[in-house]
Amino acid sequence: MGAFWLDFGIAAAILFVAYNIFKIFFLKYFKNQAKVKSRVINLIVFLLIIYTFVIVYQTAQAKFDDRALAYMILQFINQIPNIASLALATTAIVLIYKTSTTTNFAQSMMATFGAYSAAKAVQYIGANYEWSTTTTVIVALFAGSFVAFLLGVFIDTVIIRYSKDKTPIGKQMITMGLVIILMGLMPMIFGFNSTNNPLVIPQLFPASEKIPLTFLNTWGIIEMQLSMTKHSLYILIFSVFLLVLLFSLLRFTKWGLGVRATASNERVASMMGVNTKLITALSWGIAGFLGGVAAIIKAPTDINPALMVSTQVNGFVAAVLGSFTSFSGPLIASILIPLLQGLMVSLVGNWNFTVVYAIILAFVLIKPEGLFGKKVDKKV
Repeated sequence: MGAFWLDFGIAAAILFVAYNIFKIFFLKYFKNQAKVKSRVINLIVFLLIIYTFVIVYQTAQAKFDDRALAYMILQFINQIPNIASLALATTAIVLIYKTSTTTNFAQSMMATFGAYSAAKAVQYIGANYEWSTTTTVIVALFAGSFVAFLLGVFIDTVIIRYSKDKTPIGKQMITMGLVIILMGLMPMIFGFNSTNNPLVIPQLFPASEKIPLTFLNTWGIIEMQLSMTKHSLYILIFSVFLLVLLFSLLRFTKWGLGVRATASNERVASMMGVNTKLITALSWGIAGFLGGVAAIIKAPTDINPALMVSTQVNGFVAAVLGSFTSFSGPLIASILIPLLQGLMVSLVGNWNFTVVYAIILAFVLIKPEGLFGKKVDKKV
């Protein structure tokens, strides 16, 4: 661990000195200095991330020789379920922030509520029908996600909309209260997980069903044969499909235009004829749906109220790192965070989460608006 910090510290110090030289001697020649400064900081962060991957590769090379690249690819494959779950959860958090101007601390509980509903659906189908595991999980996935969608709509239309304090902080306090309420209600509604009442969601396909990645050998990238589980592949395909569909709706539909208008200024959007109440209700519902899918993806294990807590923490971290003001930034961050946490195991062992969070904290101190955020100058 000491060697990692030494190498990383030297690289960071060199880039810091280079940045200050640029800032003192060259920045003054650019017309839009704030924009150039932001891009240079982003470049420094990307260089540090790339250098981190180089350090990991060198460590893997010392341990595995010619299998180092295969080890890094394998770590990425193993992180696919976590990346998919985090990408969906982070997008849900940013969607609510954009339309309701608040951070939803109850996002994990909404998602877990959907996972509980899916687990009960699996339980019911298993007791009454002789369906295959794959069919059962698919039906349960849509059923649980739809319940999470309805819960999101209910929270916005019934709780948030009729609350006395509709400020961003007031909404945050409401969602924090919902965390406590939902955490206590879920075991009461769905029952406690026990031998007689197993609340589990199996994988789409058994772990033994794997797909060989022969193209890596064909292209000469690696010599070692790698494979990924069929479950991970279909999770990846479905998550990419959902995100592409959502971004297409945001870009090409009236709802997406309404979201962008509401995110810019809710009062002005309402005055221009945008049904902001419908926009926010659908946004909360879609956030619930995405969270439900994320929870069910993560849930081939026993269901419990704390199922999505760690994912929500990483989701907020990804949103802060990428910037709440964009969708692309948090999405990129949600890919980098699990990947770095997985790769850091070979360098720092159980300190991998701490190291990644420390790196992100250092970056946020340098650029509080996030990787893809823009500093807004308000006229007084």
